[in-house]
Amino acid sequence: MVISRASALGAVAALGTVGPLALLPALSAERADPGDVKLLEGALELELAAIKAYGDAAAGNLSAPVAATLMQFSNDHSAHRDALLALVQQAGQTPGTDAATVPAVVQPQLERDALAGALTLERQLASSYLAAVPEFKNRDLAKTAASILGVDATHVALLSEALRENPAYPGGFLA
Repeated sequence: MVISRASALGAVAALGTVGPLALLPALSAERADPGDVKLLEGALELELAAIKAYGDAAAGNLSAPVAATLMQFSNDHSAHRDALLALVQQAGQTPGTDAATVPAVVQPQLERDALAGALTLERQLASSYLAAVPEFKNRDLAKTAASILGVDATHVALLSEALRENPAYPGGFLA
């Protein structure tokens, strides 16, 4: 069976809202590990950057299905942002508003450029979460990060398929 770019991108709608994030771990300020809070703040910066990058890309000349898919990805990152904001606040910290520096997905000349930029961004996000998961002392926070990693990995797979990049990752493991 051949999967068309449109059907692969359309499959994103099936992802919906990230359900596991609704079950956020309770994190009290007196129990919050400073290293965990730093990891949460770093993840928050990445999510803010992703939301901005997708907003910039949406201003480009994109077909309706691609624009809708990239906006769904942005919605996923907004859900991640909201979850991370809540966790940082529960830890008694004031969340930052600075976005990390990530690859630009800004107003591409070709739709393929937007998809390629989004793929680069999602690979960076997935790699960042993959590196962070074992670093969390609070295992519930590690599970939350792993849940976000799963969504970002799905974005990578869908974008790779849309760009006809096979395999979606360079081997049996994420780098």
